[in-house]
Amino acid sequence: MNLELGLAGKVAVITGGGVGIGKETARKLALAGAKVVIAARTAAKLEAAAAELREATGGEIIAVPTDTTSWESVQALVATAVARFGDVHILVNCAAAPGGLVRNAIELADEDALMLDLNTKLFGYFRAAKACVPHMRKAGWGRIVNVGGLTARCTEALSGMRNTALVHFTKTLSDEVGRDGITVNIIHPGVTRTEHIEEWFAEMAAEEGTTFDAIVEREAAGPAAVKRMLEVAEVADPIVFLCSQLGSGITGESIAVDGGLSRAVFL
Repeated sequence: MNLELGLAGKVAVITGGGVGIGKETARKLALAGAKVVIAARTAAKLEAAAAELREATGGEIIAVPTDTTSWESVQALVATAVARFGDVHILVNCAAAPGGLVRNAIELADEDALMLDLNTKLFGYFRAAKACVPHMRKAGWGRIVNVGGLTARCTEALSGMRNTALVHFTKTLSDEVGRDGITVNIIHPGVTRTEHIEEWFAEMAAEEGTTFDAIVEREAAGPAAVKRMLEVAEVADPIVFLCSQLGSGITGESIAVDGGLSRAVFL
């Protein structure tokens, strides 16, 4: 069965698109025929990622260095996308410090670090949506997918408040723009094999005098129903589905893509 995604010619902006889940989402959207703009702060790494993606997909992919803590920078990102490709139909918000910057006891928690977490992710996603929605409304079609995190649903880290707030933002925005043909959803990835996770687990293994595989088993594979760590493609696929025509009936939803890592029941 050949499922038509309806993404050919659509223009996608992906913040945090130079690595990990964002980069894999860019690859899959380009393979589906979308024109893709990837954004992140570090220009050299971003340009290298865009070149790699163009070679791998044969698609139209450009890199636009962007700081999502700046409204002017986000406006410039979207203006560049429109100038190059004529429109913006899809926004995938993925720019954030992985895992959050505040993960210790409140006595040790750094207020500035927490504010940076919120400014980069919560307000960064807000800024990107604010800049993209007018173009989506004009087109009468749009998709926004926010990449949150499981800390929205657990008490593991104080920085998790950014993800919980994003759930509210997602649902509220979905109500506002649904009549314009725009859907808005949030996914919460589980422990996924990204560059950051591999570096973090390697550091943990060195500090504890154990192996990388032992850390993977303890932190990811063991607690998950699927008994393994997820790959970035397994998170990117649901994002692409939500961006496609196939996902047109889903909006305002908060979806875990975690291999059964979380245990709570949500109705």
